[in-house]
Amino acid sequence: MRPPRSHPPRHPVILVVEDSPALLELMQEILEAAEFLVLPAANATQALELAGCCASPIHLLITKLHPGEMSGPDLAGLLRRQCPEMSVLYTSANPLAALEIPDPQEVVSCMLPRPFSKERLLRRVHTLLAAHV
Repeated sequence: MRPPRSHPPRHPVILVVEDSPALLELMQEILEAAEFLVLPAANATQALELAGCCASPIHLLITKLHPGEMSGPDLAGLLRRQCPEMSVLYTSANPLAALEIPDPQEVVSCMLPRPFSKERLLRRVHTLLAAHV
């Protein structure tokens, strides 16, 4: 995992939680090329640590529905205590997994099925960030 590239504060901050190192690095490269500041985390614990150290608010969380140690919605709930305006983009190879989440309405509206293309990822990111401007 590479450290986040520095950007001026005017760039949206995206926290990406992904347990696959190759996919995490790829997503980081795609998002940084689109001028986002990316905080890469391999798990929820790292994500919470990064969020606690970040001077800027986190604009978007990208995480799996079930990343391992904590569900994506549970992680989003904890992070929203610090960043209440944060958008969330959940990824899953099984979009029906959203039915297991207590508030499936939000999860389904912010779902990005896996596998996804670079273009589809960027389109969803831009859409979610524009909704909170």
